[in-house]
Amino acid sequence: MKEKAIHYTKKILTHELVSGSSVLFIGTMVANVFAFLFNLFVVRKISYSAYGEYSALISLFTLATIPAQSLSPVIVRFASSYLAKKEEGKASGFYLHMLSFLSIVAIFMFVGFLLGNGYLKQFLHIANTGYIVLVGTIVAVSYISIVNSAFLQSLLKFGFISVVTSLGSIIKLTVGVILVLLGYQVGGILWAILLSLLVGFILGFYPLKRFIFNTHTDRTIALKEIIVYALPTLVAFFALSSFTSTDVLLVKHFFSGDNAGLYSGLSLVGRVIFYFTAPITAVMFPLVIKRHEEKRNFHSLFFVATSLVLLPSVAITVFYFLFPTIAVSILLGGKGYVAIAPYIGWYGIFLCLFSILNVFVNFFLSLKHTEVVILVGLGALSQAIGISLFHTNFASVIEVSIITSFGLLLLLLLYYYKLYALSKKTS
Repeated sequence: MKEKAIHYTKKILTHELVSGSSVLFIGTMVANVFAFLFNLFVVRKISYSAYGEYSALISLFTLATIPAQSLSPVIVRFASSYLAKKEEGKASGFYLHMLSFLSIVAIFMFVGFLLGNGYLKQFLHIANTGYIVLVGTIVAVSYISIVNSAFLQSLLKFGFISVVTSLGSIIKLTVGVILVLLGYQVGGILWAILLSLLVGFILGFYPLKRFIFNTHTDRTIALKEIIVYALPTLVAFFALSSFTSTDVLLVKHFFSGDNAGLYSGLSLVGRVIFYFTAPITAVMFPLVIKRHEEKRNFHSLFFVATSLVLLPSVAITVFYFLFPTIAVSILLGGKGYVAIAPYIGWYGIFLCLFSILNVFVNFFLSLKHTEVVILVGLGALSQAIGISLFHTNFASVIEVSIITSFGLLLLLLLYYYKLYALSKKTS
């Protein structure tokens, strides 16, 4: 019995999803510790109104970079496929094409922020127009950085990703603390984020030099195939990511500055669940592609990933329900944020559902089932309309998010059952 237990324990620990996600998880946790210290410092040093401004700008950044983040799975999908087939020349050509394309997109995004400065300032009630320009710069850097991070994921360089992620968080904390103490407030925080992104982007070139200097680069890429996959994938990830940004932006629009700051704190506490489980999905995506290309069973990866995401998500949510005041004190430093304690457990349910949705959507898209975009898009639209209609208080906003997320999850479960039954029948 003991030998069997040891055998199964070793089997679980050496599973490629567990080992890969463990390395990425450790790096992410180190980064999250510094990110936690950074946020704890920020919420203690700036006013609720200023924190509301900062959170709204971060949500704006998140929405603006969703296309880039959505393009990341597209890059991973094709890069992993080329690498699995040992087509190094095509991988190199694909890398250079995407780097050039996203550099051009980054320029257009920055110009877009400059032109829309006035409208964004008015809609989000931001006092300093310079903040909008800074966010535009951060968005531009994020777009060109996505190529390096996606290729590193395709190469399964999870150790390197962990080191760079941790280093970026250390830089953000150090620079952010110095600039805020010098009186730069929100602007100082944004400069710290920009510097951390630039360092990560530059370091990412080192393990990718084989693609830059490949003498056998093949620049003939399957452009039509990439576009057919990329467009619905971009929309799907945009819709999925908007679930955790739309509520913050709409609360900033409909509520007072102080209440928007409190809700932003609530969102930050809830997102701990997603940050804790996101590495598992990040590792699952290229592994599913690899197994699919090699015609091996990939459903077990999906089951393991879902379990690994579900268990800690539920555990953290239960903790939020049992000890909400402690969670607020630890993550936000207490003070006036204690007012959000009654809502933390419910927001945890929303993020628990969102984390599972993230696994499902990534799984479907890794297998090129882009039709899932219809379901995800309808879910995101329902949330935005629901919050716009029902925003009496924090509870009503959270209820809308929970209902739309749960409804979408049920639809995706039915969709998976249909695909799984079909694959069983085919095999």
